[in-house]
Amino acid sequence: MMIVVLAGIFSAAAGAFTQGHPTTFREISADPAAAAAFKAMTKGHRLPDWIHGETMESLGHEIVFGGEKIYVMNACKQHDCGAEQIAVMYDPGKKIVYGVLLLADPETRSERLTWMNLGAGNESIDGRTILYAALTTSLENHPEAFDYN
Repeated sequence: MMIVVLAGIFSAAAGAFTQGHPTTFREISADPAAAAAFKAMTKGHRLPDWIHGETMESLGHEIVFGGEKIYVMNACKQHDCGAEQIAVMYDPGKKIVYGVLLLADPETRSERLTWMNLGAGNESIDGRTILYAALTTSLENHPEAFDYN
């Protein structure tokens, strides 16, 4: 029974990727357009090594942003999700990735957010709201609240 359930989960995730977009943070590198957009987003930023290695992640979310379907994914450093996370929004129509890197210091109870590729357009305020919601699980708990037409 467990094998059937797991097979269903993996085939659903694989099916979403084959529809033309990554569904997890790790799948970005397997999609040439998304990988190029991610590389462009990170230009000028120094990312922690864990981002290119082992991460913890869950399936992303499809939301509507500016009338277009976009995909929001997040990942965190293994064994330290509370302190180091990244969230990205991928717009396959525009072939662009927006992101935020969160580094938290539990001793000082402070967070440092590094916003990437967020200009002065709609993505600036609403995009930041969506990305931060992905980090805090608000997007996961209330996905319908984050459709911006």
